[in-house]
Amino acid sequence: MQSLILLRPVSLLALGYGLLTLSREHIRRYWPLVTIAGTTVVLTTVHLIPLPPGVWQSFPGREVVADLDALLGLNDQWRPLTLDPQTTRNALFALAAPCAVLILAIQLDARQRERLLTFILGLGVLTALWGLLQLMGNPRGPLYLYSLTSYGSPVGLFANRNHQAVFLASLIPMMYCWVQLAQGSWKDIGTTKGKRSAMATGGMLLLIPLILITGSRAGLLTLVLSVCVTAVLITAITSAGARRRTRRSSALARIAPAAVAAVVVAGLGLVTIGLGRDRAFERLIGSDPIADTRADLLPATWRIAVDAFPWGTGIGSFDDVYRMHESDALLRPEYVNHAHNDLLEVLMTGGLLGALILLFGIMLFTARGWAIWRERKAEIRANIGPAAALIALAILFIASLIDYPLRVPALASYAVLLAIWASKGSYVTDAPPREHGPRGTKTRQRSEQSS
Repeated sequence: MQSLILLRPVSLLALGYGLLTLSREHIRRYWPLVTIAGTTVVLTTVHLIPLPPGVWQSFPGREVVADLDALLGLNDQWRPLTLDPQTTRNALFALAAPCAVLILAIQLDARQRERLLTFILGLGVLTALWGLLQLMGNPRGPLYLYSLTSYGSPVGLFANRNHQAVFLASLIPMMYCWVQLAQGSWKDIGTTKGKRSAMATGGMLLLIPLILITGSRAGLLTLVLSVCVTAVLITAITSAGARRRTRRSSALARIAPAAVAAVVVAGLGLVTIGLGRDRAFERLIGSDPIADTRADLLPATWRIAVDAFPWGTGIGSFDDVYRMHESDALLRPEYVNHAHNDLLEVLMTGGLLGALILLFGIMLFTARGWAIWRERKAEIRANIGPAAALIALAILFIASLIDYPLRVPALASYAVLLAIWASKGSYVTDAPPREHGPRGTKTRQRSEQSS
C-alpha cells in the first residue's frame, strides 16, 4: 500500500507528540482503553522476540517448521514466537495509527469532541457522494482509489464494499447524537438543532439507499440493526421528554419515532428494490460462492487455533499459516487474507493472551451499556453521546464476525474514537467543579450533559 509510506511515519510522529502532552489525569480517566492498547502493543512485540531453538520447537503448532529445520540442518536457528515475523512487524507498525488517535483524542474536551464528530460525519457524506460518482462513472475508472477493490460498487473512499456499507450504517446513531448535542428545537429551522435535523434527515435519505446498492450483506444486516436500535434510543429520549403529558400522548410519543423510522426504511428499501439497484437484497436471498467459502474457513481456522493454543501462531500471521493447513477442497485462484471472523482470528494468531485482551474489551463495553440502560430516564439525554457511540461500536463488532472492518486503518481509528466517546471517562466533567454551593453542582451537570 503506497499510502502507508505516508500514513505510518505521520502516525508515529503524532503518537510521539501525544505522549509528550499526555498527563496522569488523562490516563486515569481512560485507563481501561490505555490498558487495552498497551497490552496489545506489548503482546505484538513479545511475538517478535527471538527464542532458543529448544524452547521454540516445544511450542504447539511449530511441528512442520521444526521438521523442515531438521531436514535443512537449521536445528540451531533462533526464531521469534510468531510463525511469520514479517507480517507481525507489519501488524506492530499498523498499531501506530489507532494508538496515535487514542493518545491524542483522550486529551480533547467536550467541545473539541463535538467538532470531531462533525468532521467524522462530514467524511461519511464525502465517501457516500464519492460512491455515487463511482456509480455514475466508469465501473473501472479513476474514481476507484485501489487496484484491488469492489469494481462496479459504490465503495467510496474504501477498497471494500463491506467496509463502506458498515461505516455508513454506523453513522446513523451518531447523526442522531449530533442533532441532540445542539441547542434549540428540532422543529425550528432557525436554531442549530433545526439545521442539524434537516441535514441529518438528508443524510439518512442518502445513506440508506446507498448501503442497499453496495451489495454488502454485512451492510444490510448492520443497517437493520442500526435503524432499529437507534429508533429504540429515540423512543426512550422522546418518552422521557413527554413524561409529564397524559398517558395517551406519552404512549403515542413512545411509538411514533420507531414507527416513522420503520416506515422510512421500508419505503426507501422498496424504492431501491423497485429500481432494481438492491444488490445486497439479491445477494442475501441468492447463493454466493465467496460467502460459502468464507463459512468453510471457520472450522479450518478453529483447528489451527486449537493446535497452536495457548501461544497462537503470531499476530498478523493468518495468511501464511492458513496456507500451511489449507485443504484441497478449499483451494481457489485467490488467496485467503483473513478468517472473516476476527474473534477466531485473534484466538488463532494471539492465542490465550489475545483472547483475554479481546474478552476484557467486550466485558468493558457490555458493562458500560448495561450501566447506561439502567440509569433513570431523566438521565438518558445526558448519556446520548455514550449510548450512540456504543451502538456504532456494536455495529462494527458484529460486522467483525463476518468480515474484518477493524483491520482497515481508517475504521480502526474510528473505532478508537467511538470507544473513547462510549467510555465512562468522557462523562467526567472537563473543568474542575466547585467544591461548595448549588452553583458548582449546576456547572458540573451542564458539563456532563455537553459531554
